[in-house]
Order: sequence, then structure tokens, then C-alpha cells
Amino acid sequence: MTPASPWVRRVTVTILELGIRDRFEFVQTKWPHAWGTRTVVPHPEFMGDTPVARIPALVTADFTLADSHSICDYLNGEFGKFRLLARDGAARWRALATMSVANAIIEAQVARRAELLRTGSDRSDDFIAKMRDRQLRCFEALEKQVPASGTEFDLAQITIAVACGYDDWRYGNDWRGVVPKLAGWFDSISQRPSLQATKPAETPQS
Repeated sequence: MTPASPWVRRVTVTILELGIRDRFEFVQTKWPHAWGTRTVVPHPEFMGDTPVARIPALVTADFTLADSHSICDYLNGEFGKFRLLARDGAARWRALATMSVANAIIEAQVARRAELLRTGSDRSDDFIAKMRDRQLRCFEALEKQVPASGTEFDLAQITIAVACGYDDWRYGNDWRGVVPKLAGWFDSISQRPSLQATKPAETPQS
């Protein structure tokens, strides 16, 4: 794990919401902040656990899951009795449709961050603008389906909240003027203990 990764936060919030924190050991990774511009050689033990060298990674006695989607699916099914995401039916597909948009925001946020770490002629301002436009376009789509007050805080809402929180932390609040209803929802939902306990922070450098 690392506190800078929105994918890690998505998993950690899921764990906290399910009340199963004591079942896991959280291992802090360290990465140089130039990870976006050069190859990073991870610690051998880390590579042994997850050869894709990606976080989050959930290591069990029987298998390793190396992306937040599979980890959250596992946690929801094995520990949550499908409370955070329906096992099947229309409710599942609606939630996945929402998550596909929120996940696209996070993907664009991370890609934009990696490009911003470049300097000089290596940096593509066009690519940075493209990722920012994708973020805002997807935020606008979510503005049309802001969760209703009192609805259960499920995996779709977790993913939206993580996307909003990362944008606030990394890029300021330009998204808020585009989607005021979503911003208001996020300000309210962000008071949940699971989100308060997982606020993003820079990754410790190796």
C-alpha cells in the first residue's frame, strides 16, 4: 500500500467499511517520486509477492490479487456478503456502470500525474490537457447521477469519493465548479470515518 494511491485508498476504505481491518497486515511501500519517468526496481520481497509490481496487492495464503477491482470484489464477496456490490442483477450492472466512469477518472488522474512528473521537452502538455478534459467530462457524467441522500455507501460511492478526494488533493478544486452537486455530496460523505482515516498523502521515498 501507499497513501498516495487512489487505488489503494479504494481498497482500504472498503476494508474499513466492512469492519475487517484486523484481518489484514498493511505493508507500506516506498517509491521514488520519479516513478512516472523512469523504471523503478522494487524490493525483491515485493516482487516475490506480486510480479506485476503494482499496488495495491492483496497477498493470501492461496493467491495474490494485484489490482483494486479484483481485491474489492473479493472483499465484498468473501467478507461483505455482497453488501457493497450486488452479486448479480440490475443493481450490479448499474453500480458497475457508475464505477466504470469513476475508474476512468482515477486512471486519467494517475496518467496526468505521471506526465506532470516529466520535465522539459519530455513532457506533453497536450497529453496533460487530454487527461484533465477526460476527468472533467467524467465528473460531469457523475453529476447527473449524484447518489441520493441516505443511500447505502456502496462500492460505487466509494470509488466516486476516492476520485473526488484525489482531485482535491493533487489538482486543486477546479472540478468543483463544474459539478457543484457532486462536490456538495462529496463534502458530506467525506466525513465518514473510513474516508477521514485514509486521506491521501505523499508516498515515502525509497
